[in-house]
Amino acid sequence: MGFLEEIAALDGKVAVVTGGAGGLGRAITLDLARAGLSVALCDRDAAAIEQITPMLREIGRPFFTECFDVRNSEALAAFFTHVDAQFPKLDVLVTVPGGSFQAPIVDISPKGVDVVMRQNFTSVLEAAQHAARRMASGGSMIFVSTIEAHRAMPMMGIYGAMKAGIAHLAQTLALELGPQGIRINTVAPDMFPNESSDTTGLRDTSAPEFDELNQRVSIPMARFGTGRDLSGVVLFLASDLAGYVTGTTIHVDGGTKAAAGWMHWPEGYRNLVPTRLLPYV
Repeated sequence: MGFLEEIAALDGKVAVVTGGAGGLGRAITLDLARAGLSVALCDRDAAAIEQITPMLREIGRPFFTECFDVRNSEALAAFFTHVDAQFPKLDVLVTVPGGSFQAPIVDISPKGVDVVMRQNFTSVLEAAQHAARRMASGGSMIFVSTIEAHRAMPMMGIYGAMKAGIAHLAQTLALELGPQGIRINTVAPDMFPNESSDTTGLRDTSAPEFDELNQRVSIPMARFGTGRDLSGVVLFLASDLAGYVTGTTIHVDGGTKAAAGWMHWPEGYRNLVPTRLLPYV
């Protein structure tokens, strides 16, 4: 075992990943297993679970999967009970599920509000409650949030508000659970295109040159994020390398939060549309 592996102390730990079969959740689940953790994952996408299963089997670490919707409180509670039967402890919780639909806040029905709240906030709260009761020897919880928790999000306001609530929840839980050795943090990605993450409608996947322009103009690091970019930060927070890190958010966004509206046009950084483009806007 090398120095880094020794001080990270991930090998032999047990992780639960909600929404862990597809998209960014898949990258996180696989890298946790590659780092030596046993992984229990749940996801509502049966096809995604079927796809990730042989990948986990090839890695060779113990794993457990279950298919259900985390918005179902009873199913979520049962899942944690089933995890108890599979593994003797729980060290890490990663919550991935999120999503919404586009609509002005004034037009969203009570049912629509409830659906978005349960997927983006309530399910995270309940998973954290279940995990905390099982982390007798301490542990780490990582909530996958979004940059939209830290800025306005027109047309998806309930989603943004719930993600902001997750950041606040992590801070409060960090205080309440700190004496038990449990750390709680959030990670806030921004531009991470995958098969299920583009809810903005801003990408034209049929026009690669548009994606290239969007990366150069909108993202200081001039590229979209990858699953490994996010899973690397999750691994850090799950490990003993982050043993004194709690109640905070790590922005995994290529610099877009720092940019705060500044875009890198060919003329240089501007926080307004360049004059030459005004006739076309």
